[in-house]
Amino acid sequence: GTTPENFVAVYYFHGNFRCANCHNIEQYTKETIEKDFKKELASGSVKFKTINVETKGNEHFTDDYKLYTKSVVLSLVKNGKEVKFDNLTKVWEHLRDKEAFRRYIKNEVEKYLKEL
Repeated sequence: GTTPENFVAVYYFHGNFRCANCHNIEQYTKETIEKDFKKELASGSVKFKTINVETKGNEHFTDDYKLYTKSVVLSLVKNGKEVKFDNLTKVWEHLRDKEAFRRYIKNEVEKYLKEL
């Protein structure tokens, strides 16, 4: 079940320089989470965070998640500990097709929710 220690975190990581694609990835991801996981957001079982990896103190995320570009990362947290994560690299493939992009995010988040 969902407790403050059990949730799926959806991170959007970016740097100081932000291109149009990066803004689209963030926008589409945010829209998907807010629309398709409204209930889960309200209950805290899904959290969405945008993080600038170049901000002081955030550099560790680059190592933690092996980031080499702007990324959407799903993280499964159980009992307060991250048990697994996935870098959703296909967001780049789906950029030109918003519906496919949203479906991809939705499916991946749903898979993670099943494991809570």
